[in-house]
Amino acid sequence: MNARSTLPALVLLSVLVGAVALAGGLAAGTATAQTANATADVSVDDQTGAASVTVAEATLPDGGYVVVYNVSGGIIGTSEYLDAGTHEDVTLEVSPALSRSQVVVGEVRTDDGNEAFNASADAPYTNENGQPIGESAYVTVEQTETATATATATATATESDATATTAATDESTETSGPGFGIAAALVALVGAALLARR
Repeated sequence: MNARSTLPALVLLSVLVGAVALAGGLAAGTATAQTANATADVSVDDQTGAASVTVAEATLPDGGYVVVYNVSGGIIGTSEYLDAGTHEDVTLEVSPALSRSQVVVGEVRTDDGNEAFNASADAPYTNENGQPIGESAYVTVEQTETATATATATATATESDATATTAATDESTETSGPGFGIAAALVALVGAALLARR
């Protein structure tokens, strides 16, 4: 093979290798994006509380947010912007605080690029079926502490009122007792004096 025929063959071979590499890179990039989106995940455990919900683990391949929905489907808590990767024990303050035990749903959301949560612009990460990636958990709200505190306060107030009433009654009785005794003694003395004059 002479130099003249070798050069075009090398150029053709280089073009072919470049095209294959480019096609492979595009395919790899597409596969990576699909794989990254497929690895988004969230895990929420059953828990007790009213003012916050803790998400055990959230994986956000491209960064974003974790949000929590209440039983009515309203967003009640949102995390700060989270970088790409897996985050553990993400605590979200909920507002308003949960007033009763209920099921909540934790969901992972993308970010539209401004790192400020916007419910309409920051779409949920989705699975292969196009469904938002989320997990539900049961949050128990303990009522006994509040009920006990109220009952104790009421009982204490009632006892205080009863003690005050008893004390007032005792004072009235004590006050009227000696006064009645003196009046009776005066009447007796006046009566004795009148009898003595006759």
